[in-house]
Amino acid sequence: MNSFWDLFMPGTTFWQLTFQGLALGAAYALIALGFVIIYRSSEIFNFAHGEFLTIGAFSMTSMVGIGLPWPMALLAAMMITGAVSAGVERAVVRPMIGRPVFVTIILTIFIGFLLRAAAIVIWGPKNRHQETPWKPLDAVTVSGVHMGYGDLILIGVTIVAMAAFFCLLKYTKLGVAMRATSNDQEVSLALGIPVGRIFGASWFLAGMYAAIAGVFLSMFPNEVDGNIAFTALKAFPAIIVGGLTSPVGTVIAGVLLGLTEMYSQAYLAPELGSFGHNIHDVFPYVVMILFLMVRPYGLFGHKEVERV
Repeated sequence: MNSFWDLFMPGTTFWQLTFQGLALGAAYALIALGFVIIYRSSEIFNFAHGEFLTIGAFSMTSMVGIGLPWPMALLAAMMITGAVSAGVERAVVRPMIGRPVFVTIILTIFIGFLLRAAAIVIWGPKNRHQETPWKPLDAVTVSGVHMGYGDLILIGVTIVAMAAFFCLLKYTKLGVAMRATSNDQEVSLALGIPVGRIFGASWFLAGMYAAIAGVFLSMFPNEVDGNIAFTALKAFPAIIVGGLTSPVGTVIAGVLLGLTEMYSQAYLAPELGSFGHNIHDVFPYVVMILFLMVRPYGLFGHKEVERV
């Protein structure tokens, strides 16, 4: 019994893993929130969302390369990625609204391939160095927990981004229009809400959040790899567990996903021996499947009931 409680003593591995899990979960929450923003507005699951991470990370290297201060470079990368995301919605996705679901799914997958090819043409096939205003080893230690500057800033930026999004939804005309559109597009049109513009704004916002996640994920180990887009698939369990229509549930599930990944890697993998190799990459999906068996519409999602 004493050995179990010793795990939770200050300065132990548990708290170090908890901090790292929170930082990783913050990135997952940003990615998952982008998926949910798009799905709530247009009922489209955007499988090209991972490529927006790539565009955001590569754009950041270009902005720093032309001499912009790091915070301004991050803002510029967010705006570029948001513009690309909104452009994709306006030029390609919006004409397909109303088509069968599988058509839009295939379409977004195809868009993802095109964006990946475009990134290679623009930035080349090689990895690019990601500059940071702090050194890779810069950190503070609190109660024995080593907290890197990058992780701390990621958690802080995520908190600010989440607070800004929820304030947008609750206190602005755009947020009210976004909520109305997510509830019923036809009624929103009848009330004079420009649904098309709301779609564009939602995709723009999702692209901005993807850029933040892409930039911070590429800081470990300080280079941008085109395969960073696949990280979006790792956030998939958070989307399902949190609920496709619930931003709050998605954020909570994203943080839990990061913690689950870190804990399973440290505590579960050694117990499974050779079978536990990379179990942390699979375990969140196992949790997702088990969760779907109990509550298929997610932690905070709502069960849809249609009247016939």
